Amino acid sequence: MEEQIDLIVNKYIDEEFFPSAVCQIFDGGKTIYNKAFGGVTTDTVFDVASLSKIITSTEILMLISEGKIDLYEKIKKYIPIINEYKVLNERLGDVTIEQLLTHNSGIIDWYPLYVQEGTVFDAMDKIIGQYEKFEGTLYSDLNFMLLGEIIKSTTGLTLEESLEKYIKKPLNIKNMYYCPENKKNIAPTSYGNIIEEQMCSERNLYFDNWRRHDRALIGEVNDGNSFYFFNGVAGHAGIFADVQAYADLCRYYMTSDDELIKCSMLEQRKERGLGWQISESYPFGCGHSGFTGTSLWICGEKSIGAVIFTNRLYTRKEPKNLNNFRKEIHNCIFNNI
Repeated sequence: MEEQIDLIVNKYIDEEFFPSAVCQIFDGGKTIYNKAFGGVTTDTVFDVASLSKIITSTEILMLISEGKIDLYEKIKKYIPIINEYKVLNERLGDVTIEQLLTHNSGIIDWYPLYVQEGTVFDAMDKIIGQYEKFEGTLYSDLNFMLLGEIIKSTTGLTLEESLEKYIKKPLNIKNMYYCPENKKNIAPTSYGNIIEEQMCSERNLYFDNWRRHDRALIGEVNDGNSFYFFNGVAGHAGIFADVQAYADLCRYYMTSDDELIKCSMLEQRKERGLGWQISESYPFGCGHSGFTGTSLWICGEKSIGAVIFTNRLYTRKEPKNLNNFRKEIHNCIFNNI
């Protein structure tokens, strides 16, 4: 299997899907494969983008287990400030924690909050009402921005503090943080926010504080909402980590006896667990991906998992979709274990 994985990763590097990658494969107790490609090392830190959502959902599940949050309770119980806003009260008044975790809140998938003034609730109140309610599952960053706010309001902690209390200390996870101060051994992520600039232009939205295109982002979160609006710390994006940190997190899910943790990896709504994605990219299991080129996969059937970090946005060309790469790797692992 090791040689096959090497061949797959090198093939996609040669075809310029990404310049660098780190891949770790593991079971509940040991590391089976751990290798770096393209000038990085196995402990290089990456901007994990939406894999931050798995940290947020894990903290929410832990708060549910502690009895501080109820999975099926309306979110206004935990962020009552939404009652003070006409649109938020109308659109989010009946939304539950479970609906946010499974992306069934009915709200828009993405919007650059940084073109608005005020708090996250001020911005969302102006934005959400401009779009019809979506029926069914729609993956949305805004859902996890709200879950981040719920963590803060419920615990009285910042997201940096809750990361330490609920993730790093109890699970003995090391290299995982927001806004890394030490910029050494961090993979470059991208050149500015070229893609988001295009997305804003397509929506006729104006923003004049973009990061430069001639400077690589190293240790600065790529996601525009996280960087420009939340100062790098948000429920949907902002985490930096190495593959070992997320392998340790995956092992927690693979070995936990907690019924809520176990059921979180099963399909609750269309292609969604509680935070996790269920799709053909994750054979016989669940996973999640990050826009920067990162991904997780846990296969319950064979008690195997994989963490793959790449920096696919670190290119002067149009970034390429990694779905086929992920499926090829995951199926290779599944068929060889």
